[in-house]
Amino acid sequence: MKEIKDFFALCKYSFKFSTNITFMLIFLGIGVVTEVMSKGTQYLGGFYIVLCSMYMFQFIMSLSMSDMIQSSGIGRRIQLDIPVKLNFTFSFVLFTLLVIFRSIMAARYPEKASEIATSLFVIDILIFQLFIYTAVVYKYFLASIIIFCLLIGFITAGLTFITNLDIFSRLTLNTPIILGYVLIAVGTVLQYLICRLIIKKPISQRAFRGVFKDAK
Repeated sequence: MKEIKDFFALCKYSFKFSTNITFMLIFLGIGVVTEVMSKGTQYLGGFYIVLCSMYMFQFIMSLSMSDMIQSSGIGRRIQLDIPVKLNFTFSFVLFTLLVIFRSIMAARYPEKASEIATSLFVIDILIFQLFIYTAVVYKYFLASIIIFCLLIGFITAGLTFITNLDIFSRLTLNTPIILGYVLIAVGTVLQYLICRLIIKKPISQRAFRGVFKDAK
């Protein structure tokens, strides 16, 4: 627990922390408002909420640009252990809060239960994609952005078609809840393995200029 607290403490030393925390809170606010207004029947609000976990990864990864960090003994951990652990912790907490809210909504509005479950299923898939995306984006910035945008489009379109099938009308909330936690666990493992595989790859200069302009 102390290690996690120390990791969070490091975040405030990341580049453009104030700006990025503002954007994170904006996404969180939009997500919460959308969730409440839609009563959990739309995936966009929930996706914006869990998207905030990506900032934890970004905060820590930006620290690796520091000469002091690079020359210290924690340089490797900054690009491997710490961001993965923070991302997992934040994703787990945000998803759990989302599950609690949607469980309440499903209980209060049983006629919307299948819609709530279906949209949570979509969020599960998008969460998993975020884990893979954050693992590679700071090393292969441009390619990751292009592929991510294309995948979001294809996945969203595909899921929109699939979730209209009759089988999803009988989907219970338990299924996407369990699937979500499984994908968070699997995503974390894959994220760690990918980060470990490409750890020697330098951080993309495009990512450096586009996200961490204050690093120089």
